[in-house]
Amino acid sequence: MSVIVPAVLCGGVGTRLWPLSRTSRPKQFHPLTTERSLLVETLLRGASAPGSQGAVLIAGESMRQLAREEASKAGMLGARIVLEPEGKNTAPAAALAAFAALDVDADAIVLMLPSDHHVGNLAAFAAAVAAGAELAADDRIVTFGIQPSEPHTGYGYITAGEKLGPGFAVARFVEKPKLDAAKVLLDAGGNYWNAGIYMFRARFYLQELKRLAPDMLTHAQAAWDGGHSEGDVRFLDAAAWAKSPSNSIDYAVAEKTDRAAVVPVDMAWNDVGSWAALHQIAAEGADNVVIGDVLSIDSTGSYVRAGSRLVALVGVHDLVVVETADAVVILPRERSQDVKSVVEALKAAGRDNFL
Repeated sequence: MSVIVPAVLCGGVGTRLWPLSRTSRPKQFHPLTTERSLLVETLLRGASAPGSQGAVLIAGESMRQLAREEASKAGMLGARIVLEPEGKNTAPAAALAAFAALDVDADAIVLMLPSDHHVGNLAAFAAAVAAGAELAADDRIVTFGIQPSEPHTGYGYITAGEKLGPGFAVARFVEKPKLDAAKVLLDAGGNYWNAGIYMFRARFYLQELKRLAPDMLTHAQAAWDGGHSEGDVRFLDAAAWAKSPSNSIDYAVAEKTDRAAVVPVDMAWNDVGSWAALHQIAAEGADNVVIGDVLSIDSTGSYVRAGSRLVALVGVHDLVVVETADAVVILPRERSQDVKSVVEALKAAGRDNFL
């Protein structure tokens, strides 16, 4: 069995979960779906994969201590932490994951996981990873397609092509569609949400990156080789890293390679992209979801989080109410994506102390 090295990407800020998610402590470092943070849940999920060995966290330099603390909570105090001097999107980050995995095993397979997702069916996840490992061992760039439950317009889609063992060749990637196009994809079948979870043999990914985005590999390699390690932390050469193009693994590699494969999976997945998503994960019907000191009278369908004081609701429905020590946001649950506009307005006003 091939060695699988989980590589967790934990550099995002998560502005749509403001005011809880901040630059100093983004959403992946908060307990949102269980008592454990999203990052800890991701680390434990990766460690449960068959053949898993070691773990790599790829984070921004300011997240070094937070990443170590969460790895410790997951029982992985010695997990390797690779620090990016600046964010360069997921394709260069995947190269860093590949370099780190090759230090574990010359034939290692990387399981690249976003740090801020929720997976409710761990057995389905483990089965999908086993299937993905089989395809990755055959030099495939493997992605995981989530069985869609609705014509969602916020996700890209993957269309399955010819059968490949436990998965399918990727026929095409579809950009986030309009609603009518999403309905067509759903009705046609064989189309899946792109979860942004990838598996690949480390050395094969680097070969494909050299073929498809050679400048990216050149500068990522120089940044790695010019860096140094201090215990469990890998520092990069910042000047070399700054020269790397910034691009997603989807655009730079997966959509261009002829070796892309998809493993369909129905694992109660949610990308935790909004407060409404958290309501969806926890709610039953029109129930309120309440965290903290909340008093609700004649109110339904709301997500309410009280961080530092009592929050009382009377006669309201389908709201998001999130209170922290220095900020409160209130909006209709159906407009929870618009929290991002609050963050943009704060930035424009120079109110960085709230970010």
